[in-house]
Amino acid sequence: MKKERFEAITDAILAIISTLMVLEIKIGELTTSNIHHFIAQIVIYVVSFTYIGILWLNHHNMFRHIELVDNKTIWVNFWLLFSTSLIPLATITIDENFFDTKSHVFFGSVLAVVLFFYSLLEERVYKISQHKYNDTNRKMNWASTLIFVASIPLSYVSIYISSAIFVLVPFSYLLLPNKARQN
Repeated sequence: MKKERFEAITDAILAIISTLMVLEIKIGELTTSNIHHFIAQIVIYVVSFTYIGILWLNHHNMFRHIELVDNKTIWVNFWLLFSTSLIPLATITIDENFFDTKSHVFFGSVLAVVLFFYSLLEERVYKISQHKYNDTNRKMNWASTLIFVASIPLSYVSIYISSAIFVLVPFSYLLLPNKARQN
């Protein structure tokens, strides 16, 4: 399959996922007593939206040097998109039950699965590509997968540890030099 069709379906699904997340933001009556909840809610959604933005950008960069996509790559990508479609559910769960350990476990689990399938997809692309890639992103993606897996038991220790992981991992990507992000 030509990559344009493959990228079109990926872009469409990611756009729908982003839209679903925004539609889940509930704006109640803004008073001084509940403004902290509203700010926390926006922060949670910004973090989740950042994950999707990074995924979209990395996905685009990953396929820059690919012309054709094989069936294995397509299926790994669909599993990536399916797991990514769970981000809005995990986001609303942690938003509504921030102090519940299970919501952090669920959020961490979803992110770990997303990163796992993303890392598998990246391995497929490296295998079928003739282009030489920089290994920085590959290492960071597998490390991030392990960090999200670690966030699951760490959520039982403290939800603040898992929260720090959820915030620091996507923003650490933004700190990478531009050359490392563009394979």
